[in-house]
Amino acid sequence: MTDFTAFTTWLQERDRASRTVRAYTVALRDFAAWFTARTGQDLAPAHITPLDVKAYRQHLIEERRCKPTTVNNYLAGVRAYARWAKRTGQAEHDPTNGVRAIAQEDLAPRWLTRAEQYALLRAIEEEVQLGELRAQGDPAHPAWIWARRDKALLILMLNTGLRLSEVAALRLADVEIHERSGQVRVLGKGRKARQAPLNHDARKALTEWLAVRPGEDSDPNVAPLFVSQKGGALSARAIAFRVAALADRAGLKNISPHTLRHTFAKNLVDNGVGLEKVAKLLGHSSLETTRLYTTPSEADLQAAAEKVSWGE
Repeated sequence: MTDFTAFTTWLQERDRASRTVRAYTVALRDFAAWFTARTGQDLAPAHITPLDVKAYRQHLIEERRCKPTTVNNYLAGVRAYARWAKRTGQAEHDPTNGVRAIAQEDLAPRWLTRAEQYALLRAIEEEVQLGELRAQGDPAHPAWIWARRDKALLILMLNTGLRLSEVAALRLADVEIHERSGQVRVLGKGRKARQAPLNHDARKALTEWLAVRPGEDSDPNVAPLFVSQKGGALSARAIAFRVAALADRAGLKNISPHTLRHTFAKNLVDNGVGLEKVAKLLGHSSLETTRLYTTPSEADLQAAAEKVSWGE
């Protein structure tokens, strides 16, 4: 466990109110617990990246449904820690730079429009094509292998709505693929198990990945579905990084695995799937959470208004 004594002493030496010191310490302990669960590392100033801070903010907003004030208070504690680390020479850069506080409207789910989904899918197909060119037709070439892994990751999340932690925890034995059906066994929030069906796109992408997945694992109950280039399980942090990189290639900013989850839910709602089925697929325990996806976006409202236009 990380010791924050030096940090709290630094705050006290600057005459910060005891209430502020306590609040920052609580926030930092929460961030440290989340960081360790996400990366498998103890929190250290040099290990924190801007992507980690943004992911933590999204975790507070989207998974824990914290109010804007709570999110901003927690971020304030992390910012203070980052400033202390830089000023005391324990970190070269401040990873909280550019991570803004949130407003009330930021709590609405962010999903991809159809055009953005097309751009993202096109980006991953370009990645696969580039990998094939580099591999010169050799399926055992690293460029061929990792492009198919990334495609399987993105397609799986976009077509199942699995949480980041759920994807990172998948094992080979959790996947069941048939010609016209398939599913993955998922252990969700509160250790609640569920079966997530795999549609055609997800089955195809996973089949292509499994055909080239490196490693001969003897126990499919232990072997991770998605592996890193070093051979171990691909961490949640690495998965989030790959999603962000592919989104950036598509010209999309601030896209996280949770954005793909929201997009899956919104696609279901837009295609007339009932809220109870959507909640079941997402692993929601409350329909109130699922109901957020029925809130029309600006694009939805614009499209609705266009339907009564007399213009050509």
